[in-house]
This record gives sequence, structure tokens and C-alpha cells, in this order.
Amino acid sequence: MSDVLMSDLLEPPGREDVTPTYYDRPLLKGPNWGWSVVTYLFLGGLMGGLGLIQLLADSSDPNERMLKRTARVSAFILAAANPAILTSHLGRPERFLHMLRIAKLKSPMSVGVWGLVLYSGAAGANTIRELAVSGALPRWMRFLAPGFLAPLQALLGGYIASYTGVLLSATANPLWSSGKRHIPAAFVASGLTSACALSNLLSILEGNDRVTRRLERLEMIAGATELAILTHFEKHAGYYGKPLFTGARGERLRTYTRGVGILAPMALNILGTVLPLPKPVDAVRGAIASVLTLVGGYILRESMIEAGKDSARDPRAAFVQPA
Repeated sequence: MSDVLMSDLLEPPGREDVTPTYYDRPLLKGPNWGWSVVTYLFLGGLMGGLGLIQLLADSSDPNERMLKRTARVSAFILAAANPAILTSHLGRPERFLHMLRIAKLKSPMSVGVWGLVLYSGAAGANTIRELAVSGALPRWMRFLAPGFLAPLQALLGGYIASYTGVLLSATANPLWSSGKRHIPAAFVASGLTSACALSNLLSILEGNDRVTRRLERLEMIAGATELAILTHFEKHAGYYGKPLFTGARGERLRTYTRGVGILAPMALNILGTVLPLPKPVDAVRGAIASVLTLVGGYILRESMIEAGKDSARDPRAAFVQPA
């Protein structure tokens, strides 16, 4: 299927008569991106959402205090791992360092790399503070992370979650270019949804189940927002969105992101809210919902990348770029 031009199957009636092509050859070369880029995009959204959760958690409540520590440590681990994943895609580690030699405000890649570095610094400092407060490190080290770093990490987290979508939509790829507003917004909503799911899963494993309901409510709000954005994107993108929303890939997106990744966890979370369940059963319910949400978030990025490759192969779409 990937070698077949999407326009051959999806061409709207009459369009082939008015849209020029260059001897029916693709104008664009599709990206040679695999699992490492998909994982980089997914983890970027995840750690961005964790930045917001660590800010929202109330330090005066012992259970939310534990949630704050979990979110901060998780965010730091992901922030440390993500550059390594990006470097594995670049092939040579020095290429990542080369991007740090300059800062170009008009380059989404340059600004994104610097945002990742700054986020990692804030996440690292806040993690040191958590470990110092808990006694794992000398208590004086908590002063290495002033209070303003918590909102700064949340702010940078929102940026990290959205910039990967900006990075895609700033290209000439017809599908991605048609989603200049939708893709960054969907990635932010999906990042927050996934971060709530991961925090909930880790809290269940830690036995900190008193924060579960708040995380699930926030996850449902973010999931509903993500669903609304994807639905509007499908209507807005029209012909350009067909590689993502139709065919086998569209079915995969509907099944694993909309169905398994958003609607099914939402139903499980509502069930846990309205129906008192025995504690072990409720923990299993919450864990299943969290895993499904994480799977849906990953499939969203994978579908976006693979559909972008098909869109680049379309010889007609690139001739008339989206407005």
C-alpha cells in the first residue's frame, strides 16, 4: 500500500482534471523516519504533560506531594532519555551537539533543541529538590531549585509538547502543513492525556490511590479536547487529510487512538467514578485505562508520521499547498 500513490485511490471526482502534476511523479521526498522519531515525539509530549502535573499537585497534601515527586522524577528520566533517542536517529552524537552551537529563532529545530535542554535543566533541578526533601540527598541541595522552577518547568513542558507538532506543520508536507493549528494542539492535549495516564499508573503501583480520581478527571478533559481537535482537523484538512483519516491508516487511527486510546479509557474512568469497586479491582481498572491511553498516544504519533510519508508521495497534493 505504501508504494501506491494515495491520489490514485483517494482522488476526489474531477480533481485529476484540474490539478497539475509533474509527469505523475511525487514532488516531495518523504521523511526517512522510523520508530526513534515516533518515540521521540511521544516522549516529548509525555514529559511536557508531566511538567504541568508537577505544578498542579498540591504540596500541602501528603498524597499529592507524593504525586508531585513521581511526576518530577519521571519527567527527569524521560528528559534524560529523549536526547539519546534523538541522537540514535541522527546517527552521530556530535550532530546533537552541533545544534547547540547556535540558537536560530526562525528554526523550529534549533528552538526545539534549546527548549529540550532548558526543560531538562529545570526537571533535573526540581528532581534534586525532591530527593533532598525526601532525605535521599543532603537537605541543603533543595536550595538548588528555587520555587520559580516549578512554573518554569510547566511552561517549558507546554512548549516541548507543542513544538514537535510545530516542527511537522512547518514543512512543505501537504498533510502536516494543513494542520498548522491542529497538530500542535492535538500533541499538547495528547501529551497531557498520556502524562495523566502515566502518573496514574505509577501512583497505583506506589499505592497512592487517593490521587487517582483527580488524575482521571484531568485525563478525561484532555482526552475530550484531543478528540475534538482530531475531528475538526479531519473536516478542515479535506483532501490533504485523507492519508491520515481514510483507508487502513485511518481505520488504525480510529481504532487505536480514538477508540482504544481515548473512548475506552474514558468509559473505564467514568465507571470508576460512578461505581464503587473493591480496591484491587479498581486498581486493575485504573491500570488498564492508563495503559490503553499510552498506547493511543503512541499510535497517534506513528499514524501522523506514516500518513505524512504517503502525503509526500502524492504527486498532486504538493502542487496546491494548503492555505
